Amino acid sequence: MIEYLKKMRLQESITRLGTLKPRCWIRVVDPNEDEINYLVNSFKLDRNEILDGLDVNEVPRIDSEEDVNYIFLRLPRYGGEFATDSFLFILTKNNFITISRENLGILDQLSNSQTFLTNHKTRALLQILAHISKSFNFNVNKILKEVKKDRRNILNLNSKDILDLVKQEDIFNDYIFSFSPLIDIYNKLLKSKIIQLEEGEKEFIEDLVIDLNQTLNSCKSGLKTINNMRDYYSTTLSNDRNNTLKILTACTVFLTVPTIFSSLYGMNIRLPGQNLSGMFWILIGIIFLIWFLVFQIFKKLRFL
Repeated sequence: MIEYLKKMRLQESITRLGTLKPRCWIRVVDPNEDEINYLVNSFKLDRNEILDGLDVNEVPRIDSEEDVNYIFLRLPRYGGEFATDSFLFILTKNNFITISRENLGILDQLSNSQTFLTNHKTRALLQILAHISKSFNFNVNKILKEVKKDRRNILNLNSKDILDLVKQEDIFNDYIFSFSPLIDIYNKLLKSKIIQLEEGEKEFIEDLVIDLNQTLNSCKSGLKTINNMRDYYSTTLSNDRNNTLKILTACTVFLTVPTIFSSLYGMNIRLPGQNLSGMFWILIGIIFLIWFLVFQIFKKLRFL
């Protein structure tokens, strides 16, 4: 799907155009082969770059060819197999283009924003970068709150809670995978002359770099907390299992003693003392004596 969007003034609403016009936003979602050919021929784009932009595993980076700049970005997503999704931002001479595999909510938010204009390509890019940083920060803080809540109730964690922690750990790992190349993109925009930036815009990107680094540190801190919680749960579970096995083993040993005597004196053969009137109580005494000795051995070995 290809649509043309245009907004020139703050007071206006974004307009969907029927045809391509200068200074408009070309928004492309899950293009078919004909639409890809149209983009390649109309805007002199590289087909391989477009296909890379549709790859959900693409790493953030910047490529430049003549008057066209390809900026590959990643942003948080909600649901699905991956915690992040990729899309391609293309700066051409007269327009900017976004290409994604799916309909991204962040672009819907931008299209409804009062401050988003299509006639300023650089500012549009900076707003997208700001939305990405804000989305990452929001999601990371949301997960950290859940992790801290589980940490306060760590004694009551169950298997489902641990599974949720593993999922949150996967999200953090996916975020960290995206942060470093994103920060490299921001720094490259600052240092290179790929895009002409004003002084205020450079300061804006520097602030985004600081925000992303802070969010990255929060992710690493969250990962460490989750790992400690999982280790604690595994250790506790292992100790509980060992204690249960100890109790069952002790019960087996204690029950074996009277079982042996009852088996011996239950056989149809002559046994020592079987005619004594008090033999039953003698056997009971012997059993208790053996129990006492076994208990002392277990206690010395710290088995109980």
